[in-house]
Amino acid sequence: MEDKVVAHFKDGRTQRGFTQDFRPDAELFHLLPSEGGGIPTTIRLDDLKALFYVKDYGSARRQVDRAKRFGSQATPGQRTIIEFKDGEKIWGFTEEYSANSRGFYFMPADPQENNTRIFIVNSSVKQIQFQD
Repeated sequence: MEDKVVAHFKDGRTQRGFTQDFRPDAELFHLLPSEGGGIPTTIRLDDLKALFYVKDYGSARRQVDRAKRFGSQATPGQRTIIEFKDGEKIWGFTEEYSANSRGFYFMPADPQENNTRIFIVNSSVKQIQFQD
């Protein structure tokens, strides 16, 4: 199955596409163009800030529109605020975080936002705040 994703790189670039072979423990994965067809791009995890799994490409909202709070919905995981080294902050939930791993999955706080989940690369994180 292909996952619809937007790759956010540490240098500020973004790239939309599909992936079938992303694994958090792998050094690289391939991104097929979102327009269909074309040649897959090889993405190194070390170059990545985060991989955003999206519902669709057309309704992506800017980061300023993201929920900056935790709703009352029951969501598994620890309430978490992530601040990236580039200054971006996101609110959501983590189930398994380890500072010693390459990265971790993160669920956005707002179930209505376009991102269904996010794989965050630890080396792109400035600060993690776990909430009660």
